[in-house]
Amino acid sequence: MYKLKNVNGRVNAMLRTGKDFVKNNLSVSAAQHIIDTGKLVESDNPDYPICIDNQWYFEGVEVKKTAKKAQLSSMYGEMKEGK
Repeated sequence: MYKLKNVNGRVNAMLRTGKDFVKNNLSVSAAQHIIDTGKLVESDNPDYPICIDNQWYFEGVEVKKTAKKAQLSSMYGEMKEGK
């Protein structure tokens, strides 16, 4: 399970443009909106483990599961229910 790698309120991302990629630095809220409106799929890039619609890739940090239930709105890496 991964959550967005937040550095000073910004997230590094890559956008697939045909066969190429463009690096971006987005606000956390913009990245969150893309994630919320897209479909989470398995990433083929280990440096950007959060992949949305095979188009957007976000840097993430691995979160280890604990006995407490994690807040799902800030964690990714498992498929969203209902999508």
